[in-house]
Amino acid sequence: MAQTATATRMDDFTQTGAGASKDVVESTARSLDQTTKQAAGISLFHLLTLGSIGASIALYLAGKKDAAIFVGLWPPTFQALKAVADTNKEDKK
Repeated sequence: MAQTATATRMDDFTQTGAGASKDVVESTARSLDQTTKQAAGISLFHLLTLGSIGASIALYLAGKKDAAIFVGLWPPTFQALKAVADTNKEDKK
């Protein structure tokens, strides 16, 4: 009985708490991306990708190889976020 009540509460949190903030975060990211596209003509996520690649190269040339590797791992994350934002935008239409 106690396990069922706990599972029900977790389901309620997942549907209302996490789901609600997920929508806010996704809509904010899409809004920022659209604003950046209109202003600069390129996606925010693409700018972040190019910036992190540039920062990684600069850090490497400055001799900070560990930091360069760390920052160099960010571009795939930004591209994955772009893919998710685009996919969820298409699903909501």
